[in-house]
Amino acid sequence: MRRSILIIAALLTCSTAFSAGFNEKKVVLNLAVISDTHVNGYQTVPAYKFRNALIQERSYASRFGGLDGVVVVGDLVDSPAWDARKYTEINDWKRLYESVFDPVETPMVYTIGNHDVWKEWTENTYREAKQFTRRLGPSYYLTDVGDPKMREEFECRHCVIGDYHILSITPNGRDPVVYPEESIRWLDETLKEVTEAEPDKYVLIITHAMIYGTIYGSFLDDTYPRHKGYWSTKVLTDVLSKYPQAVVFGGHLHFPLNDPRSVWQGDFTVMGTASTRYMAIDNGGYENMAGLTVMRDKDEFSQGLLLQFDSKGNMRAVRMDFYNQTTIGTPWTMNRPDKDGNHLKKYNHKALAAANKAPVLKGLKWEAVGNVTNGKQRIRLSWDAAEDDEFAHTYFLSVTGEGVDINKKILADFYHEPQPSMMKKKWSVTIELAPGEYEASLTARDSWNAESTPEACTIRFSYDRI
Repeated sequence: MRRSILIIAALLTCSTAFSAGFNEKKVVLNLAVISDTHVNGYQTVPAYKFRNALIQERSYASRFGGLDGVVVVGDLVDSPAWDARKYTEINDWKRLYESVFDPVETPMVYTIGNHDVWKEWTENTYREAKQFTRRLGPSYYLTDVGDPKMREEFECRHCVIGDYHILSITPNGRDPVVYPEESIRWLDETLKEVTEAEPDKYVLIITHAMIYGTIYGSFLDDTYPRHKGYWSTKVLTDVLSKYPQAVVFGGHLHFPLNDPRSVWQGDFTVMGTASTRYMAIDNGGYENMAGLTVMRDKDEFSQGLLLQFDSKGNMRAVRMDFYNQTTIGTPWTMNRPDKDGNHLKKYNHKALAAANKAPVLKGLKWEAVGNVTNGKQRIRLSWDAAEDDEFAHTYFLSVTGEGVDINKKILADFYHEPQPSMMKKKWSVTIELAPGEYEASLTARDSWNAESTPEACTIRFSYDRI
């Protein structure tokens, strides 16, 4: 009898463990989630990247039964002014989508980004957004189940694809990003209705602006001098915090999905969507920048998500690297919602930061290279890539002495490589110094702000010794 009880207990344990994890053999829904396509013509680079993303999403989803729908988190088109060119861009976007998918067979749900309307988000946003409705046509709105008045007056959409609810909510102001009271009330009431009917099922919410204080990029407003409250919003947080089933997708910032902070869980879940067009990064004063938040190699980039649900309601997000035609890291997986909120613990940033280990640096070296020019010698400082449980995000290099105070912040290549193992193994920086003695110091910092022990070396030379 005791042996039978043990066997039954063991079987129950195995069954529970199996159902708790995502089962890729029983995928019931595949959704492409992309943003910031910025289409500006039918035969342009953004157009190619958009179509390429759709093709790769379709190909990858075919392993799990095929793609059921596409979700686009704003900035479908690029023109900053609402004119005849904008209409052409919407038509081009539609042609590109339909070159890959039939919108009836593979429905598409979108939200309005700041580039999609004239003068970005204003009180006129909802009137201008009607151009998408007119030009895309009725076949793009067959999944809508919500009140049509909310779509017409406030660009709020309630859609269903494969028994999963998708809510789209659009701002009507920026600096800060705000939403009308009617839209916020609609979001609250719709989430309440849906989650009370199905408390153990995720609900997807798309809005172009980030939810402030959540994922990587959502703090940009704190350091960006041109705008305050332009990149993220604080006004939806109180509503979202009431619904642990909520999964929010934001665009707008183009931040890379390679960083572990691109998924966040607190009272609800937030995921980044990157951009199919180009990459942006935090305003960190890094080397090799083309602007405050864009790298010189920003165009060597195109990313998005394949969001999946299995038959138990568990969720998985595969990070897609369209530029490199592969996937990024390991997928994000979450158990279906439960009343105790256990499904919200895996990607809690405070817990992840507490468990994180600081990077470890190896020896910093210097050498003289080339000839003396104008009394200066080129000095190359080199080091091995930091060892880390994920990867080093930034290197801080300083050189001081003889009236010199050089400081450089070097962004690691994590955003460029789909796997940390593919990142550069060696790093170097070349500077110019006059003869003398200098102290060089190097520190590595990871995504959770953990810093390595500094590595140092003394640079000492005179021209007769080089």
